[in-house]
Amino acid sequence: MPKRSRSSSFLMTTTIVSAALIFTAPTRINAYITSGLPAHTHRAFLRKLTYDICNQSIGSLSPEEMSTCPMLMSAWATAPEKLNLSSDNGRERALAVEGLLKRMIDERRAGNTEAIAVTEDYNAVMKAWSMSGEGSKAAVRAEQILIQMQDLYQSGDKNVQPNLESFQIAIEAWTRASDEPNAPARAQQILEWMINTYKSGANDKAQPDTLCFIPVLKAWASSRKLEGPIMAEHLIMWMQQLQFQEEIESAKPTTLCFNIVMSSWLKSADITSEKRIRQIFEYMESSSKKGNVDVQPDAGSYNIVISSISPAVKKFYDMGGARRADKILARLESGYLNGDETLRPDSIIYNQVIDYWAKTQSVRGHFMKARDVLDRQVKMFREEKVRKCRPDVTGYTSVIAACASTYGTVKEKRRSFDMAHLTFMESCAEKYTQPNDVTYGVMFKAVGRLLNNSDEQDKYARTLFKLCCDDGFLGDMAFMRMKAAVSNVVYKELTGGKTYEELPEEWKRNVTKRQKKYDMRKNAAKKSNQLRP
Repeated sequence: MPKRSRSSSFLMTTTIVSAALIFTAPTRINAYITSGLPAHTHRAFLRKLTYDICNQSIGSLSPEEMSTCPMLMSAWATAPEKLNLSSDNGRERALAVEGLLKRMIDERRAGNTEAIAVTEDYNAVMKAWSMSGEGSKAAVRAEQILIQMQDLYQSGDKNVQPNLESFQIAIEAWTRASDEPNAPARAQQILEWMINTYKSGANDKAQPDTLCFIPVLKAWASSRKLEGPIMAEHLIMWMQQLQFQEEIESAKPTTLCFNIVMSSWLKSADITSEKRIRQIFEYMESSSKKGNVDVQPDAGSYNIVISSISPAVKKFYDMGGARRADKILARLESGYLNGDETLRPDSIIYNQVIDYWAKTQSVRGHFMKARDVLDRQVKMFREEKVRKCRPDVTGYTSVIAACASTYGTVKEKRRSFDMAHLTFMESCAEKYTQPNDVTYGVMFKAVGRLLNNSDEQDKYARTLFKLCCDDGFLGDMAFMRMKAAVSNVVYKELTGGKTYEELPEEWKRNVTKRQKKYDMRKNAAKKSNQLRP
């Protein structure tokens, strides 16, 4: 018997002209979903229809009621946001969908020729369980249903042949099972079974594609397991084997796949992660130059490579880290300027490189290097019209911090201070780069460390302190840096000799929550020390 036609999704575009025009159950379902009624009304309506169908005597459902079942199943399975169904009642959703499927099967066994459960119905049940929030219990049930579908298909029921979506749902169910430590391995087992089923000829609709691998790659990347990056790399190699040796082109790895593998190394905190990420990145570039454009590095690839340098700069004080990052950024800029839109840079990647230079104090002129990166960012934003590159206060603050940490001769320090002052004034000139509490803090540091004349220090600090208080950005760090930069006379003049806690709250009104939490922890530590015997 041929399959009946049905809607592929519960969410159809329907307009309700009048309640009096709604006669059939399918139309009523569409009307309720598109009517804009409250979520609880939708839930109550679906519950009522589901109850009416499931509680009639077996074999008594009309053709109209049978045509309603698939739509109800799709509604429960795919519209949790519309129905305001959270994980708290996700089990209800899954059980409702599975109950409707069971009723269709019972009707068929009772002789109702209209009752034909097809692949889409089983997929709806699996999807409902996958999105139920039941963790590993839901994943186990989805896997059981998938195995049942394959068994029924091999037994001769062509209506329930598992397709690509069936396997994808089961795989994703395991990737959502956060309560199962071995969830990535379980997801990979289904992927392996899928591929073996296709290669053996047992199911021609089980041909794997890239989208089947991506959830498993992400699962390994986010697993925090020691073997995570290695397993992700093995999956990539397996995809390439399927593509080149077994000619399953649909399973080819893409740039996103390689980016996920690199991100797994980035999250691993392995001491060799930067080296391995760089090797993968260079392989992607080499492959793309040989014609494999599917794995050409994009802006995300460059971002991961630059991020991988962070431990070398911040933890191991690698003098060459900032230089490596700057060269990679230059390659990204060159590629974009030569017409590759996938290499469009953003402010995050510029801020990272500026920060690296700011922390590389052992390199002579490091503050000039930091400023050079900021200038390139400004040019990319203003002249090349790359909106994602719009400079922010983070970049300007990092340049000032680089200046403030300068060592050397009086002349070198003066040069550095002039750069800090220029950068600070530029920051004040744009509404999207206005100084914050951290900016003022590092600027006070620059005053205290770089100006050699105490009178000049006091004069500049007075002006800076007034600006800081007027803006409401007097954080604890800015206060301490100001105190260290000025003489005792000027300190008492500016604060009245008060402690930070005693100063007006108006001066601190815009301090970030992060800074306020830091202040609270510091005050708590002070009190704790005072109470010690």
